[in-house]
Amino acid sequence: MKRPLRLLCAALLALVVVPSAPATAADNGAWSVTPTPADASSPTPRSYFVLEGNPGATITDKVRIRNYTNRPLTFRLYGADGYNTAEGGFFALRSLERPQEGVGAWLQMPVQTVKVAKRTQVDVPFTLSIPANATPGDHVGGIVALNEAVEGTTESGGVDVGIKRAVAARLYLRVAGPTTPALSVEDVALTHDRGFLPWSGSGKGTVTYTVRNTGNLRLTPESVIKVSGMIGRHVDTVENPGVVDLLPGQVARLRAKVTGIGAVDRLSVTVTASTAEGVTAEDTTTEWILPWPAVLLFLLLLTLATWWLLRRRAEKKRAFAAVGEAPRLTIGAGQ
Repeated sequence: MKRPLRLLCAALLALVVVPSAPATAADNGAWSVTPTPADASSPTPRSYFVLEGNPGATITDKVRIRNYTNRPLTFRLYGADGYNTAEGGFFALRSLERPQEGVGAWLQMPVQTVKVAKRTQVDVPFTLSIPANATPGDHVGGIVALNEAVEGTTESGGVDVGIKRAVAARLYLRVAGPTTPALSVEDVALTHDRGFLPWSGSGKGTVTYTVRNTGNLRLTPESVIKVSGMIGRHVDTVENPGVVDLLPGQVARLRAKVTGIGAVDRLSVTVTASTAEGVTAEDTTTEWILPWPAVLLFLLLLTLATWWLLRRRAEKKRAFAAVGEAPRLTIGAGQ
């Protein structure tokens, strides 16, 4: 019996889940999604959309879908909200099945599907309607071109899953009004591999922390992790490139490797996040580094030794008491 086929949109290539890197043109080698050049003779075509408007304004533009293959391709077009993945803070766009609440919901296109002939391109107009109650600051999303053809399958839980690919162009919208760039650093923690005994382990560790964009502008925070020991002894300093395009209201859980952790120490870990705009945030945690198994073994041996000494002392006291209580023989003078 043939197993059912279930469709699954693959991770949107090029711009839907992206390592920490600046936005570039969206191209997967088979097709691309880019802004239509405002001027055909422009020597510097746009790689992504950068738009501005007041609350209640309507903006019109065009997106270009280019087919590099030798066969026609049919695409599903839709607007998507941008967000940062919890781990690593990578830029991502919400899938077609997810509800859109920001830029993705504000985008309207005259068509939902478009067929692009082989080795040609199509320009599709769109309208971006900013709600009258839109909050000032940055709102980020994208325009996605999802290939409607199933390009492959994979097995998952006994079900054949069909793979579709998509490419998206980022869209940066700045809504007019007061802007407040702000950050916070939270939940700093340290894990290490010192091992069970003082001489074991490599002295390496991992610092994890959360960076939260608490303002209304997208930021690119870089982090400096400083580890110091007792009496201010320097242990390690690490610069973490951090997150590109940390969006307003989004959080990123980051991590960095540190070295030089001793067998016995009281470590202070300070994470400072800063941006080119002068926004800075900091958080600190402290942790005792002790070889706990060795400490517990020492305490156990100390307890046993104390018990043995107390027992010996008690036995001696009982022996002395027994001697003092022994009957004495008295011999009279006339005998």
